[in-house]
Amino acid sequence: MPPVDAKLFEGYSREDIEYMGGESVINETVGLGGFAQAAAFPLQEYQGGSPERMVETNLEMYRITVGEHPEYRIPALGFRGVPTGIDVHRVVETGVVPAMDIGVAGRGGGQIGAGVLRAPLTAFEAAAAEHARRYPA
Repeated sequence: MPPVDAKLFEGYSREDIEYMGGESVINETVGLGGFAQAAAFPLQEYQGGSPERMVETNLEMYRITVGEHPEYRIPALGFRGVPTGIDVHRVVETGVVPAMDIGVAGRGGGQIGAGVLRAPLTAFEAAAAEHARRYPA
């Protein structure tokens, strides 16, 4: 399972976590979720972390994207647009992988917490290699 930094509900441990996909991880591709953390400080109480870490995560996401959304803006960052358009080559170059806000699924079903999942770097390395194969310089 990719690394997840989660705040689990009482009675659950890391061994209870099940990998989850779905809309939570797709939101990141348009600049929402983990790419807009600095716009949602109250979320840190629910998923753990701190406002400072949320800003840090947001700044990391600008490093791996090609643009900023013209309408979805982050007041805490001077109304910058949320980072959008993940660039596979920037991910591989920097080693910074997308952050995804998720509800943590339990092995027995249901939600057992919330946190931030990081995409695996190997997926981006494979995508960059395939891009180079298909579109040689």
